[in-house]
Amino acid sequence: MPPPPPSVPRSDEISVVSVLNVILRHRVLIVTLMLLFGFYAGFKSITSAKHYTVESQFVVKGSRTPGQLGGLAASLGINIGGGDAAQSPAFYLDLLEAKAILWPIAQKTYTVKTDTGVVTGNLIKIFNIRDRRPEVARAKVIDALKGAISSTSSIKTGVITVLVHAGRPDLAVQISANLLDQVNVYNLARRQEQAAGERAFVEKQVDEKRGELRQAEGELRDFLESNRMYAQSPELILERTRLQRQVDMRNTLYTSMLQSYEAARIDEMRDLPVISVIEPPEMPIQPDARGGVRKTLIGLAIGLVLGIVIAFFREKMAANKEAQTDDFVEFSQLKKEAVGDLTHPWRPVARAFGQRRKA
Repeated sequence: MPPPPPSVPRSDEISVVSVLNVILRHRVLIVTLMLLFGFYAGFKSITSAKHYTVESQFVVKGSRTPGQLGGLAASLGINIGGGDAAQSPAFYLDLLEAKAILWPIAQKTYTVKTDTGVVTGNLIKIFNIRDRRPEVARAKVIDALKGAISSTSSIKTGVITVLVHAGRPDLAVQISANLLDQVNVYNLARRQEQAAGERAFVEKQVDEKRGELRQAEGELRDFLESNRMYAQSPELILERTRLQRQVDMRNTLYTSMLQSYEAARIDEMRDLPVISVIEPPEMPIQPDARGGVRKTLIGLAIGLVLGIVIAFFREKMAANKEAQTDDFVEFSQLKKEAVGDLTHPWRPVARAFGQRRKA
């Protein structure tokens, strides 16, 4: 029995050799695009403006232990549980991007040395934001600050690292210092506001419990005045014990709330820093690396991929032209019409009017 004839590959099948053949046939085009994109990416990275990064680190100080409301709830036998979420590093990572922090920073005065002299003003002036609408200028400067600030936190230690990027080293240092100050100011104001609310709440409770204590003491006084020989009656002894126990309980609650009230008053007036700066911002010595080599390699890769795509497109168009397929014939006709419309722009208008008249 004769052996079967060898299989002939179909014309539409793509093999590794055919791919390599296409690449080699269009090697000049592919290499040219690679060099163009690589040169453009490298040249753009070299001529781009310098940027400087300032790093600072801080950690949040411990909150009040326990909180005044927590101590008051405990004295009443209520367990509210939970911790202060505003003391977590995640809260500060979000706070560093909040408008309540960024807008006051943008309004501060900065002094920056430039090639043309010294520029003084807020960040709207420093960033050269020109818009007469205040709300638009505010939104633009806040967006610019968000792009210039990045932060991370350590899961193990809770240390928060803040990076500030700017075109001038002195500007980056000033923004970083103002950022730390504003975070402390905002957090301190929040704590004082919270302490003021707790103080007002506890103050009401103190007045209420003082009245209850006075009432319990009055009931005990009236009992003793009416029953001077209560020791001879077991029932009167029990009543006297009950009234005395009520006075002691009211006195304990009143004393605890009074202590909480005094502590809340102290916290309301406290102006100590709530964050500890571990690494303050310092003037950077060198600008950030521009990544010229990396960007050049990316440009070469983009040029290579684009060159291969164009090479296969040209191969496909050449095969259709040689086969004179219906799609290629239609493409040639449409291309000719498109070129004619571009060179004679009045033709499409004339055709549109002609079709309207026929209709």
